[in-house]
Amino acid sequence: MTAPATPAVQLDGVRLDRGGRTILRDLDLVVPAGSITAVLGPSGTGKSTLLAALTGELVPATGSVQVFGQPVPRGARALLEMRKGLGVLLQGNGLLTDLSVAGNVALPLRAHTRLPEPLLQRLVAMKLNAVGLRAAADLYPRELSGGMARRVALARALALDPPLMLYDEPLTGLDPIASGVIMSLIQRLNRSLGLTSIIVSH
Repeated sequence: MTAPATPAVQLDGVRLDRGGRTILRDLDLVVPAGSITAVLGPSGTGKSTLLAALTGELVPATGSVQVFGQPVPRGARALLEMRKGLGVLLQGNGLLTDLSVAGNVALPLRAHTRLPEPLLQRLVAMKLNAVGLRAAADLYPRELSGGMARRVALARALALDPPLMLYDEPLTGLDPIASGVIMSLIQRLNRSLGLTSIIVSH
């Protein structure tokens, strides 16, 4: 009999406070590895606060948060190391306007690895290919549609091959067609790359 797989994320009895106010209390959550889990609720119900606890930005007042069986660390260096295994797609994309599409995707690779330039460029091309935007490598964020910008941000979030992806309102501001493209892409990447995904949405 095989032992049950370690959950990708596990929260036990978590209470999260911000500004002296309790946002979430008695929170228990298990996210199975390899799954796509949606956290749904109207604005102001603590969805982004939950993501802040998973990334270590917010320390729980009580309870424990584990990512792949390890407690979210408190020390700056250990936290940085853990965050390399998290891909985060921000609500506003967070693309740097003075960098090209390829430059934006290369950013995490330049910051956290010492890969030779030819290999780095090949990885960037692969990530852009994965989101269907290899031909857009030399464009700048201002030249992209909302859906394209979201896909570039997704390629950048995947740059370091994180096993866990966190999506903060990935469909905000997109029309129904672009939203459908993004959701299909999330599903396909989750399956083909063996990711675990948590999607926060209203």
